Amino acid sequence: MSILQTLRRWAEEDQRVQEAAYRRNLHVLGITAWGMVALNLLHVAVFALLDFGEPVRDAWARQIALAHGVMALLMLALGEWSRSRQARAASRPWQHGVPALTAGLILAWAILLTLLDQAISSSINAFVNAAVGIAIVFLLRPRSALAILVLAWCALAWSLGWTTQDQALLTTNRMNAASACVLAALVSSLLWRRYVQTELLQRALADTNAQLERQQGELQALATLDPLTGLLNRRAFVRAAEAELARAQRQGSPLSLLMLDLDHFKSINDHFGHPKGDEVLREVARLMTHTVRHTDRIARQGGDEFILLLPDTGEAHALHLAEKLRQTLAGAPIAHLDTPVTASIGLACLPAHSAMDLDTLLQHVDRALYEAKHQGRNRCVVAPMPAPRSVLTGT
Repeated sequence: MSILQTLRRWAEEDQRVQEAAYRRNLHVLGITAWGMVALNLLHVAVFALLDFGEPVRDAWARQIALAHGVMALLMLALGEWSRSRQARAASRPWQHGVPALTAGLILAWAILLTLLDQAISSSINAFVNAAVGIAIVFLLRPRSALAILVLAWCALAWSLGWTTQDQALLTTNRMNAASACVLAALVSSLLWRRYVQTELLQRALADTNAQLERQQGELQALATLDPLTGLLNRRAFVRAAEAELARAQRQGSPLSLLMLDLDHFKSINDHFGHPKGDEVLREVARLMTHTVRHTDRIARQGGDEFILLLPDTGEAHALHLAEKLRQTLAGAPIAHLDTPVTASIGLACLPAHSAMDLDTLLQHVDRALYEAKHQGRNRCVVAPMPAPRSVLTGT
């Protein structure tokens, strides 16, 4: 990859993390601002009390105290602003430039301190510390950091010419300031690239995890749900029914099974086609789901046959629900067919304090369904159950 292509890729990545970097800078600014306020107030307290007995040095101390006092107020305002913005979810494009403006403000203040220091020394420590400090604290795009540092160096180099008459000292300070700016630009660029790579990697990992969760959910659905109707498939229904049956026998509560088969469903496929038949099955599943209780379990047994598990339901209530289902299906304009869709329903009820395995219960409900079809279809038939066998005594 060429240098130009690399720079383009970096520019695209920078754009993608711009909002996240802004949020991170807001957080850091909120913390740094209060630290700066404390540091500025400390300088104000120290320099305001100094008395050198010399007009030049006393004036210098008062000017330093004033400069730190003004900066404390500015940092206080920026800290409050960043705190208020952190609570807002959305940001405006112009706000993304606030960290860079803050960095420029700090450098301008550092230049002022450096110029004030020239009255008693040749030190440029204030500018060097500020340049390196903003490179470490703020996440700035490399071109923004470079532009700020170049402008700051130009301002310092020009203003030093008015305060320093010694050309050797002036050249030394300008070169030291340039070295500090180069170092700050390098550190800022490295930290920015590291942040961009980390942020994009975290996003990629988050996307991968989300995709894995979706795939896991899809696999879970494939393993437990019927793909056409969205109801439980037979395997999942058997697991749920065995668990519910064990609970019913343990607690001595009744339980009922309904098996529903659509009447003459083959003729629907023959006359209207399989897509229309699939639509009928989906609509039947929807009607049943809205008719039963949320605690009841519905599964597609296969083809046009459905099975319902009704926990804590005796024969009378189960028969009432079966009739309600039958009448709902017979009266609903399913798939806009010219002929009504009816169903035959078999019903088997396990009385309270009785014991029976699931296979036996399924055999009873299957025989009841066969009897409903034999009697003319579109009806409900209750399977005759053997005398209850006590769970505790086994008799």
